[in-house]
Amino acid sequence: MKILIVSDSYPAFDRSSYELRFSRLIQILTESHQVSLCPLDVPYMANELGESAVSLYRQTLVSQGVGICDNGLVPALQAENYDAVVFVLYVLATPKNIQAVRDWAPTAKLIIDSVDVQFGRYMSRARLTKQQSDIDFANKVKREEIATYRKADFVIVVSEQERQLLAPELPANKLAIIPNIHPMGEYIPTAARDKNVLMFVGWGQYEPNSDAVLYFANEVLPLILEQAPQVRFKVIGEGYPETVKNLHGGPIEILGHVPSMHPYLTESYISVAPLRYGSGVKGKIGEALSFGLPVVTTSIGLEGFGLTPGKEILIGDTPREFADHVLSLLNDPGRHSEIGLSGRNFLENNFSEAVVKVKINQVFSQIDQTQVPWLKLKSRILRSWFYHTLNRYVLWRFNKTN
Repeated sequence: MKILIVSDSYPAFDRSSYELRFSRLIQILTESHQVSLCPLDVPYMANELGESAVSLYRQTLVSQGVGICDNGLVPALQAENYDAVVFVLYVLATPKNIQAVRDWAPTAKLIIDSVDVQFGRYMSRARLTKQQSDIDFANKVKREEIATYRKADFVIVVSEQERQLLAPELPANKLAIIPNIHPMGEYIPTAARDKNVLMFVGWGQYEPNSDAVLYFANEVLPLILEQAPQVRFKVIGEGYPETVKNLHGGPIEILGHVPSMHPYLTESYISVAPLRYGSGVKGKIGEALSFGLPVVTTSIGLEGFGLTPGKEILIGDTPREFADHVLSLLNDPGRHSEIGLSGRNFLENNFSEAVVKVKINQVFSQIDQTQVPWLKLKSRILRSWFYHTLNRYVLWRFNKTN
């Protein structure tokens, strides 16, 4: 297949689980298909990360054999006859962009990789706050998001739970699952870890992460310190608001962006993910599990994984429950080792690159073999012909006049 992937920028594979999944998806598809990438907002990426970082991420794609179409969506569609066009995130599949695909590539299958079903996150927040404004906003996002997905031929989600969110609204044969990809880290045994270190990692501009840090620092950590005063809580990730940065001091370390996660994943004793709302599969949890690092989280953090509470992960939905799980791991090295190994084995069997690669190939093979209904395809081709004919013989005159 000839596949055009439309994104906001080049995948910054070393910055988040979403970017890593995006990067590996491209690389795996390139092994069997002709893949091009059309980034729509590289200047924003350059402003955020710098020109040298942009150059690195771009060159990585080129070295993998990915074609770069950085002159805009329409020129990219004009350059090749694509079999499929994939929008990464529904917000990029604007009415204008979808129409461009239908006008210039009427036979191409239009795919939206949701990455994270947005309305699920906002509905989760509304359930927490119970505020009418949050409920109204979540419903608004849901209407817009579902309307966009209905215009696509296929929608990709990251978990069965997110598939179920969309199942009442979309045909089952339109939905496919490609989960997060987690490289397996080295296993670090319990005895080699620093028993005093609890770790949280996440992008600070993602509101559920900031909320989680504040919740843990204010309501959970004091309960832990009553019995384990030597504990330190390390928060890793850039972009946190001042309310989080101001927590720095005493047992709390707000570290910001770090050059490498490896020292923290091998040193820390427990990964905490006290998320009170959100959606999608949480990369911070998968990354910790890959190193055999036990995770204490909430029911929200558990979503999308299929992990068994009490066996491969620990779940605490109140401050007391969460603190007790942390203390149980601090006080019982055997339990710590058992949870860490079980979680790592689960991740390897379900989310490792080898496993997800098979799923990616299966999904795109299914997409390739699925025929768009004849009447729908004929309608798209006819509309595209009419659009080009109108432009060629009529509208060009007005454009020339202007």
